[in-house]
Amino acid sequence: MSLPSDADFDKKNGVIDAETPPHTELAALYKQSFAYYTFRVRLPSTLATIAASLVKDKDELLATYGADAGADIERNAAAVTQLREDILSNGPLLPFEGKDADAQMWNAFLEKLPREKRSYFTACWLYSECYMYRKIAAIFQATPRLSAFDYFREQKQTAARLSVDAMLAVAKATRHNERNSDTFRQLIKLNLWGNRCDLSITSGKQVKPTGNAFDQITDLESKLLIDDTAAIWQAIDGASGDGIVDIIFDNAGYEVYTDLILAEYIIDKGLAAKVRFNAKAIPWFISDVMAHDYHWTLQFLADHPDAVLSELGKKWQRFTAEGKFELSPLEHFWTSPCEFYRMREEKPDLYARLQEAQLVIFKGDLNYRKLLGDFSWPSTESFDTCLRGFRPSNLCTLRTVKADLICGLGQGVAEQLFAKDKEWMLTGEYGVIQFASK
Repeated sequence: MSLPSDADFDKKNGVIDAETPPHTELAALYKQSFAYYTFRVRLPSTLATIAASLVKDKDELLATYGADAGADIERNAAAVTQLREDILSNGPLLPFEGKDADAQMWNAFLEKLPREKRSYFTACWLYSECYMYRKIAAIFQATPRLSAFDYFREQKQTAARLSVDAMLAVAKATRHNERNSDTFRQLIKLNLWGNRCDLSITSGKQVKPTGNAFDQITDLESKLLIDDTAAIWQAIDGASGDGIVDIIFDNAGYEVYTDLILAEYIIDKGLAAKVRFNAKAIPWFISDVMAHDYHWTLQFLADHPDAVLSELGKKWQRFTAEGKFELSPLEHFWTSPCEFYRMREEKPDLYARLQEAQLVIFKGDLNYRKLLGDFSWPSTESFDTCLRGFRPSNLCTLRTVKADLICGLGQGVAEQLFAKDKEWMLTGEYGVIQFASK
């Protein structure tokens, strides 16, 4: 994690050359934190890529959205570039303008932040990073021609195309599964390690899944730091079979494919009657699944020349038509800055909907951050404590570790890992499967 040398910036903005202290909000204010690196390097890189792609793809965009889109392209490229400058100068988190569905909620949230914590580096990392992605959406939503354009779509679709070999191998290995705890454990772990393909961590650089996924599950066993799969199986196997499982999506591409493989198993084996998928309402953290990504993935598979993948895509389209697979209504809470413990108060209807489920599966690192809050918990703190009362139903989190927060580890485990590699929490090399009963 190589940091830019900028003593003037650090001094001007009160940056502290230390790790995040215990029991403190994670923030870019601490120079030895991943949050600082994120705002000095990763997010500026993401924004530069968006601005450059608008210029590079201008002809294609004009062909799709009409000649009048030229002014929007130029305006948005300039606005995204300005947003990058705002971040690099630790600019303020200003209220949103316009009448977007969630602007009022965002502005009320920002208003409640202490005045000294309303800039990119001083605010809680979770709030600042979510704000940046919401700000990009606001730039595009304000333009007449490009308001519905998903500026991450091409990267997400490329990620899927690069994953075809891995998808095919998984499909062939899962066509004759049995209903038992061992098979379920394999599919949960397949789903966990699928989370390593995350474009927001690589600032959009593609990661191609390689090798036999099920062999890798065995190879990665020592990297799985917490494994509550048995408790998850108990919660789902012991239910009536006519219930609902909710999956809170993370990444498109290979990961959402493994989500669908797991969901298919849940339906086929009678573990639930319906799997509900919760997608993002706006382009989010580069690779997060939106509703159109879900439908595109099923069509991509259905149209594939390989018969196995084609049959799978058509089967999942049939499940969708029959209501066995269901995309939940668009919900802006998933693209808010809010930690999940705030859901019951901020979005009681969403909390009530999750209460209908027999199991809620939260995918990936950002959902993990929202479950715990961006807070430097002791690594041995219990998952139950960190949830701060968020218990709509039985819930689990499948997360490869890509940010410097974690809970539920045994005594001394974090210290051993730091002794081996001081950046072990940032690489996606380690994973956790954690469960909390309702």
